[in-house]
Amino acid sequence: MRLLRSYILRQHLVPLLLGFGVVTFILEMDVLFDYLDLVVNRGVAPGVVLQLFVLSLGYIVALSVPCSVLVAVLMTFGRLSQDNEINALRASGVNLASVLIGPLAAAVALAAALTLFNNHVLPESNHAFANLLIDIGRMRPTVKLQEGVFVTDFPGYNLLVQSVNGRTNEMRGVTIYQLNAGGPPTTILAKRGYLSYTPDGRTAVLELKDGEIHEIPAEEGGSRRYRRLVFKTHVIHIAGAGGVLERTVRDSRSDREMSARDLIHERDRVLEQYRMSARLHAERLQIFGLTRRALAELEAGPVPWRERIAGLWGALAGREDPLERLAREKPAVRTELELWRLERDALRRRAAGLSVEIQKKFSLPAACVVFVLIGAPLGMRVRRAGPAVAFVSVAFFLFYYLCLVGGEELANRLLLPPWLAMWLPNIVLGLWGLAVTLRTTELWLPRARSARSAGPREGLRSAA
Repeated sequence: MRLLRSYILRQHLVPLLLGFGVVTFILEMDVLFDYLDLVVNRGVAPGVVLQLFVLSLGYIVALSVPCSVLVAVLMTFGRLSQDNEINALRASGVNLASVLIGPLAAAVALAAALTLFNNHVLPESNHAFANLLIDIGRMRPTVKLQEGVFVTDFPGYNLLVQSVNGRTNEMRGVTIYQLNAGGPPTTILAKRGYLSYTPDGRTAVLELKDGEIHEIPAEEGGSRRYRRLVFKTHVIHIAGAGGVLERTVRDSRSDREMSARDLIHERDRVLEQYRMSARLHAERLQIFGLTRRALAELEAGPVPWRERIAGLWGALAGREDPLERLAREKPAVRTELELWRLERDALRRRAAGLSVEIQKKFSLPAACVVFVLIGAPLGMRVRRAGPAVAFVSVAFFLFYYLCLVGGEELANRLLLPPWLAMWLPNIVLGLWGLAVTLRTTELWLPRARSARSAGPREGLRSAA
């Protein structure tokens, strides 16, 4: 039996590597053209772009590893079924459930390794990727400019360029709208220009050549006159525009740049801020005569789905929300409640987003085990194996990915608990795969077994 399990595991190796390479390439197709544009049109060094490409593989690996497991299981057991090795094992009295012990154990080990990768390697790679983007922005300021699209990243200015030369940072056909408070914007047109940043990276410098300035300045007495200025060279310093280009080693990290421990600490901080805010608003509303029960509901934790269920049940029972009744009677209460609800929803969404990232670090690796339960019985049932069988995995993984993205959106909108949103695809596919596996390995066929055992006896009785 040990030799058989080792043989089956070796059969998984080549399809696993092949599936991993193909899936990774497909997922990276969306950004490959952007990387080529950085080299060809933007003048970024190929080594820097290659480093950017490698760092971007972090999240792709977290997605492609479970899908490659499904590809490997389908192709391996499909080939065993095509060569009648599955039938030979059954005829030899080998329980097919014991054959799955090796792939399941390997999937558990791979899931554990992927969990460590998601928790330690992936945050650091995402952080290095963000820092490298900042460095590229410093070396080639026009990398962020898109031809024919208004850029609103500069405070007080909207920038539109017709063409950009990333190698020389030269812009052609420049149109700038300088926003003026209480008046129409100033329009600046130039045939060409250059974008750079000051050494500290905080101020953008726009050097324009051969252009015009059109403005309607405010004059004394309220009168306005149209003014047109022609210039050969015009330099604009935009203070604060380089704020988006932080220093190379950043102290702050986004949600995908933190480990599970950091995410838990951040979520606890947000929940504590939520409780403090609720307590403060409850103290303000207490002077308007709120009951203790209403105050307790106001100070409850961020569980919006329970709150919606309770509100629906109260509406069906004909009970009126005491907060709404008091807000209708006193306008000051309504203002306070609106402020509280805005702050409450923002804190709830922040906490939900952090919880989603925590759950995702563990739900994605668990998909490796789920896909073994799905792929093994499907592969055993096919009669013609080959590379085409692997395309079945695309449908399952697409369903899994859509459920994952949809669940994340529902959790961020506070419509589902984060743990349920992230684990729902694993639960649905896992239960279905477990049921199919039990039937295929004949571990859960009580009727078939009874009929099979009763068949010879009934045949003897009829012959007699």
